[in-house]
Amino acid sequence: MIISIIYLIISFLLDNFMSNVFSSTFGYVSYFSTIYIIISFVVIYPYFSNDKKYFILIIIFGILFDVLYTSTFLINLVLFFVIALFIKFLNNFLPNNIFMANVLSFSCIIVYHVLTFLILNIASGSIYGFVLLGDILTHSLIMTVLYTSVSYFIIKLIYNKFNIKVIK
Repeated sequence: MIISIIYLIISFLLDNFMSNVFSSTFGYVSYFSTIYIIISFVVIYPYFSNDKKYFILIIIFGILFDVLYTSTFLINLVLFFVIALFIKFLNNFLPNNIFMANVLSFSCIIVYHVLTFLILNIASGSIYGFVLLGDILTHSLIMTVLYTSVSYFIIKLIYNKFNIKVIK
C-alpha cells in the first residue's frame, strides 16, 4: 500500500508542478495539462482487493485537492468519489492492460471535466463554453496517454519486483 500512497503523492505534487510550469488560461490551454491524480487512481485500482482502502485514499486526496488546488468545498471530493465508482464499475468489464488503462484514464478525465463544467455552469452561470471544454479535453489527451502509459509500466514493474499481487 505504501507504493500506491507514494505514487499518489507524486501525482498530486505533479499536478501542482505542471500547472505552475505550463499554465493554462481561458484563452490558451497547455498540451501538458491533465489531472495526474485521476490517472493515478486508474493505474492503482487493479492492485486493490479491498475497496475500502481505495476509497479512503480517494477521500483523502479529494479533500487535499479541494483545499490546496481549487479552494472549493467538497466539490472535488464528490467528483473523485464518482470517478472512483466509475473506475470500479469499468474494471469489472475491462481487462487490465495498457490500452484499457489509457482508455479508462481518458474517460475519467472526460467525466471529471464534463461534471466540473456542468457544476460550474449551473452554480454560477456561464463560466466557460463548450469550445473551451473541447479545447481542455483535446489538449489533455496527449499528456493523459503519456502519463498513463509510463505510470502503468512503472507501477507494474514495482509491484512485480516486490511480488505484490493485490493490496488487501
